[in-house]
Amino acid sequence: MEKKKFSLKSFLFKHLTLDQNGFTLIEALAALFILVLCISLLNFATTQYKTIRKQTFEERQLEWHMFLNQFEYNIEGLVFVKAKPSELQFKLLDEEGQFKEMIYYERHFEVLRRRTGSGGHQPMLMKVKSLNFVQNHSFIEITVTFLNQETYHAQVPIENNLVGVQDE
Repeated sequence: MEKKKFSLKSFLFKHLTLDQNGFTLIEALAALFILVLCISLLNFATTQYKTIRKQTFEERQLEWHMFLNQFEYNIEGLVFVKAKPSELQFKLLDEEGQFKEMIYYERHFEVLRRRTGSGGHQPMLMKVKSLNFVQNHSFIEITVTFLNQETYHAQVPIENNLVGVQDE
């Protein structure tokens, strides 16, 4: 039996034809259109990502305004005692004007909480990095910095809470 010599090189070149064409103009334009479309979608996706990221970082704004509304509502009828940089103190009086309990607004770890003298507490703001209370005549100035570096400042009137305040 005779073995046939088989040349791989000649086999490959026999099946390649020289009459194959490259891209036509229409195919090139279609490919270019698809490339431009992909780049446009990528650009749109990155701008949407930036918008979503910005809203995510400014998520504390709504929580801040809700806190202010709740704070002003909660201090109605309370008597202001003192403001420390990290704590506010109020007295809760009963119907006869007698002392009932103390109410504290303070930072506890990463939470601004409302605490009662009897031991209960209510979280008011979460993810708090720093907190500062300052009494300025008939206002309390509150400055809060959150963990995401957002800082909010407010002045809350306490003129109605100063009625009947006695120096201790």
